[in-house]
Amino acid sequence: MNNTKTLVYFLCFNLLLWSLVPCLRGSLPMDTQEAIVWGKFCSWITTKHPPFSAWIAYYFYVVFGSFDKVMYLLSQIMVISGIYYIYKLAKLFVDKDKALLAALLQFGIIYYHFSAVEYNVNVVSIALWPMCAYYFWLAYTQNKWKDWLLFGLFVGINLLNKYVSVALLFGFGVFVIIDNGWRKIFFNIKAYIAGIIALIIVFPHIYALYQADFAAIDYIAERNHTGKITSAWRYLFYPLKFLVAQVLFSAAAWLTYMVFYSKNMPEKIRANQQKTTFLLSVGILPLLLFAAIGLISGNALKSMWGFPCLFAVGIMLFYFYPFTLNENNKRNFVKVMTVWSCLFAIAYTVQCVVTTSERFTLNNKDFVRQIEQKWQEYTGNNQPIEYVGADVWYADMFALYGTGNIKPMVWMNPKNNTWFDVKDFEQKGALIVATNLPEYRSYATMYGDNISAPQKFEFNTKNYFGKNKKREIYYGFYNVKGSR
Repeated sequence: MNNTKTLVYFLCFNLLLWSLVPCLRGSLPMDTQEAIVWGKFCSWITTKHPPFSAWIAYYFYVVFGSFDKVMYLLSQIMVISGIYYIYKLAKLFVDKDKALLAALLQFGIIYYHFSAVEYNVNVVSIALWPMCAYYFWLAYTQNKWKDWLLFGLFVGINLLNKYVSVALLFGFGVFVIIDNGWRKIFFNIKAYIAGIIALIIVFPHIYALYQADFAAIDYIAERNHTGKITSAWRYLFYPLKFLVAQVLFSAAAWLTYMVFYSKNMPEKIRANQQKTTFLLSVGILPLLLFAAIGLISGNALKSMWGFPCLFAVGIMLFYFYPFTLNENNKRNFVKVMTVWSCLFAIAYTVQCVVTTSERFTLNNKDFVRQIEQKWQEYTGNNQPIEYVGADVWYADMFALYGTGNIKPMVWMNPKNNTWFDVKDFEQKGALIVATNLPEYRSYATMYGDNISAPQKFEFNTKNYFGKNKKREIYYGFYNVKGSR
């Protein structure tokens, strides 16, 4: 079996499968809509994350003629890029056959297909983390200019994608200390140049954060809360819940490996101390760092924070628990991983077909047109919508599918939308969309008499079997004079 052909065929199969299956959805996922809108309106900051993933999303969307379902393809491009670099990294630690299977084993982790449907910063991290790890290892062990420069480039991009990428840098740092390789770094001009490249890439974002009073950091603080458990048990419960979630999300990979390991002859471990330290530092420490944060703070941890951290699962299993490979069990392994991909795809298909959730079934374009008609009726059809005040889901939906250049004022809070001119927002007014009456009243509390009375809008969502679900939202107008 040719490894290169097998990898290419497998990745192309998954790219096609997971680009098409999500097209059963009637609605683009919320994070994906948000990423496109960020890319459209933001320069160097967003309300939550650094801007790199948003830039890619917006320009990919534009290049393909604003066809929204192409975003599923973009997600899969990120996935196969990450798998390719996992394969390259694996070849530095195990033989080529095991490296191939280590890369394919990642498809037993839901982050690489089921969860990757929704393009966001996590999906981009799937590609960037193994890239950083690959070039760091080459730079550290071979000390070539090319590798140090590429390492600096991808570290900068990774930081510009998501703040938690510092967890991977933490792993690199611990490895250097344990390996007693600080002289390789401290007295190495190439390492300093790599650091300067990373800093140059991320500096404009840091400066933009400073100008915006670090609004995105406030979002992180809001997400980092104590959760529902207030007793002392939360210090232990949340870290354990986070770690258990990572095991469960990768259960298909663990199960597959256990079966093949038990049915084949184990090999003697030929571990190298430096390689062992590196794999543990980048494959385990980032997860333990997040768990330690929960252990110290007692705050709830998001399971999705582990999204990029599992990139070394396949490599570590084949490195620490090798077994004898032959052409027969190699082919069987590929077949099993193909079956897993199909099973996960079937599960996602069932979810798309059965659910009546508006996040899956709503025709966003039609919905937006209906609410825009309410605006036209209220204003006498003589004023375009400039802003929409709503939660993330509806604000970005109108910004993406609305007529003209509608800007999202998320949660009606200028602090969450630092790239917009508050005076312009107040002057031109906004359409308000709320998921319920209390939410609408909270906006009225913020802005008083400048907000009109709420109007109810009812609609249905329907699954593929014709089952209906009734929904209602409330809409109104801020600083907008009606024609009546």
